[in-house]
Amino acid sequence: MRRTSSEGLMDCKMLPINNNHGAGVAMIMGPNFLARKNYQQSSPEDLALATMLVRPGNLFMEDPVMKDASLLTDTNYGSVKKVYVVAKADGSSTEEMQRWMVLLSPGTEAEEIAGADHAIMSSRPRELCDALVKIADSLNTC
Repeated sequence: MRRTSSEGLMDCKMLPINNNHGAGVAMIMGPNFLARKNYQQSSPEDLALATMLVRPGNLFMEDPVMKDASLLTDTNYGSVKKVYVVAKADGSSTEEMQRWMVLLSPGTEAEEIAGADHAIMSSRPRELCDALVKIADSLNTC
């Protein structure tokens, strides 16, 4: 979020919130943002449904837990096997940014889905299913 310009957020709205960690900011995604950044490869029906289901989402930018660098270590978070699915046509997060997030998380592998927007489950459901089966098979140690 810190790397995103206000123009990049288009018609999103920021909403001040208070939770058990104190004050923070939530974002409400606007219909243009959803259409151009998150659901640009999805069907019009999926976009319409997403637009109707929008809720404020916490950005966790000031959350003290998220600032604790000791959490993301090989011993803690890195001890769990993780796979990040890179959405190659994600309009809200570049492939470079997605791969940077993978690098920040110890022990994370990456799978790619070409032509997938941010909502992979609606833009490329068959490819996502195939990737999840591949991931499950690779992690099955029985």
